[in-house]
Amino acid sequence: MPPPGAYPAAAGPAGTAGGAVNADVGTAFSWAINKFGKYAAVLIGLAAVVFVVRLIGTLINRVILDALVGNCNNTIFVDGQAITTTGVCAASLVQTLIASLITAIVFGVLAWIATIGIYRAALKTTLGETPGFQNLTTGENLGKYIVVAIVYGLLIGVGLALCIVPGIIAAFLFQLAPFYALDKGESVSEALTNSFRATTQNFVPALLMTIVNIVTAFVGTFLFGILTLVALPFAALFTAHMYRQFNREQIAA
Repeated sequence: MPPPGAYPAAAGPAGTAGGAVNADVGTAFSWAINKFGKYAAVLIGLAAVVFVVRLIGTLINRVILDALVGNCNNTIFVDGQAITTTGVCAASLVQTLIASLITAIVFGVLAWIATIGIYRAALKTTLGETPGFQNLTTGENLGKYIVVAIVYGLLIGVGLALCIVPGIIAAFLFQLAPFYALDKGESVSEALTNSFRATTQNFVPALLMTIVNIVTAFVGTFLFGILTLVALPFAALFTAHMYRQFNREQIAA
């Protein structure tokens, strides 16, 4: 008998979902709460890195927008009516859009990379390891994760362009592909295939997992995003536990 909270390894190739399992969403939920409580300080610290990066990006964009307003305040009065000097304002608008886009991309990528550390910490926690800031700085399987995540995003983008529904389906079926890449170093084809297999063979638990993650992400937007400090690591722990269940892998109690 495996210890409480553990699941026997699948009888099949390593890194593949070994058929449908009786995945327990409630167990994953309670386990995530327990582990978050146990490692709250470090998990909130990891999430704080993501929050601060996003905040800095937002503040820089605010400064850029304020500068645009200042440049567009050059007005002249004709017959008592204020007319903006369009030349300076139009030039500033173009510069602002470019600067704002670059800022959003740079800080978006930095926040995304920081988020990987939280997912890695969650996966390590399922193995009984203590999460820490080393999960943020290590480059273990980082390249493969980035490639898989980019392909996953492209599939969603193309699907959304094709009447939206295909994008939603792609987001659901391949949602675990980045976890396979980060945890096992799988290639794009392997990660997408195993995610498809895991979500289709365990459709109801996977659907419930998706709903929990959507609700958690929504909660994280409250209080100017401050609740992300709790919501993001909880969601990572919960999803990592479900991921292990789908693969019939042992989970540290």
